[in-house]
Amino acid sequence: MFSSALRSLTGAPRRWAGAALVGLPLLAAPVAAQGPPVGRPPGAPGGGPPGGMPPGAMRPDSATLQSQAIRVFLDCQGRIRGCDRDFIVTDVNFVNWMRDRFDADVQILVSGLTNGGGGTENTITFIGRRAFEGMADTLVLNTLPNDPDDRIRRELARVFKLGLTRYVARSPIASRVQVAYIAPFGRPTQQQASAADLKDKWNLWTYTTNMNAFVRAEDRQQSVNASLSLSANRATEKWKMNFSLSGNINEQRFEIPPTATRPAFTVTNEQRTYNATSLIVRSLSSHWSAGLKLGAGYSDFLNQDLALRAQPAIEYNLFPWTEQTRRQLTFLYNVGPNYYDYQRTTVFDRDTETRFSQQATASYVARQSWGSSNVSLDWLNYLHDFNRHALTLSGNVDLRLGRGFSLNIGGSAARINDQIYLPRAGNTEEEILLQRQALETGFRITTNIGIRYTFGSIYNTIVNQRFSSLGSSGGRFAFFFF
Repeated sequence: MFSSALRSLTGAPRRWAGAALVGLPLLAAPVAAQGPPVGRPPGAPGGGPPGGMPPGAMRPDSATLQSQAIRVFLDCQGRIRGCDRDFIVTDVNFVNWMRDRFDADVQILVSGLTNGGGGTENTITFIGRRAFEGMADTLVLNTLPNDPDDRIRRELARVFKLGLTRYVARSPIASRVQVAYIAPFGRPTQQQASAADLKDKWNLWTYTTNMNAFVRAEDRQQSVNASLSLSANRATEKWKMNFSLSGNINEQRFEIPPTATRPAFTVTNEQRTYNATSLIVRSLSSHWSAGLKLGAGYSDFLNQDLALRAQPAIEYNLFPWTEQTRRQLTFLYNVGPNYYDYQRTTVFDRDTETRFSQQATASYVARQSWGSSNVSLDWLNYLHDFNRHALTLSGNVDLRLGRGFSLNIGGSAARINDQIYLPRAGNTEEEILLQRQALETGFRITTNIGIRYTFGSIYNTIVNQRFSSLGSSGGRFAFFFF
């Protein structure tokens, strides 16, 4: 089931009269050429076909009118399911679609978060620019996890039309646009029911299963990878509960041919990981939350036959949670015991041990018209020895710096001194090459940077999918030189 609710940027609901705007299909589209526009006599510029012009022929001013339509830039933050640009451009054809926000009159900013049902809460913000500077509206569209992509993209297009109506009404083509209402025949006007008012046999619980298997075989090497996960989730305004089970098996076999000094032999690498986790969170206010994290696991990579954790936690968000789709600045603290049963004796001569640890995380997330960013700083240490700690700074920034120019920077840097699980015997050459187990290290750094610049036509309206299976530049016919 889809629902949409109009809100201001502060999160407060904005009420429009009538039931047409609440959970009912609404259409905004150019009026078909069935006579002169309002206020124009037949034969006048933009009116009915002048004498001698065959029916259906393009009016002399049609190109001029289209050029006067508002300019819109679609900005889907992240991987928004159903945000099919080609479909949107084709379906919402009463505006001019731009490839850069600096050329747009309206920027449509779409961001999504997973909702309690396992679907997505899409927050769609219409940001006025240029002549519409200062105008802004927000619509919210909720989807279910099993909704087909086609239905989601049609609902997104419908909401885009609804939100753009306010801006189109102030444009030169306003007289050629109408809004249609599809009434629920035989039913009285009703307001949208909230999830709490519905009778749900599942009591707001959603369950997800995921199973994957990958097999590759050649003469001298074979690999098998299999994974299984089960999860149960429930979310209300006050409570959030997540429970999950997962397992992964990765097995590789290599046949090494003989040489003059040694016979042939076979190398086998097997890695297994199993996890059970749960998270229970209680909303205390518009800023504070408290929760409990529980976990159990098995990991060949981390030298653990069994790991058990219990971590009470508390979190504070500097911004109200009603603004969570646009910005978050959170501070999370958790502390509790950890029990480890190791596969091999550790460098600290332990086969089993129980250690208390604490963790503090500061995280900032922003999704704005200029782009998106997320930065986090994480500190972890064991309470029995503060020298056993890890400090990690990570983040990603996607900036639109100018017309056609964008910059993406991401990465992480960690100071690592908490590897109490490392085996005392060390790692063999085979284990190092196959990355069978974690290696001792004092730091870990990952980086990425990307620059993109696009120039040329500012319009992004034409859709042509011919030969699309070859890629945008016919990549499947590329030639390679060595």
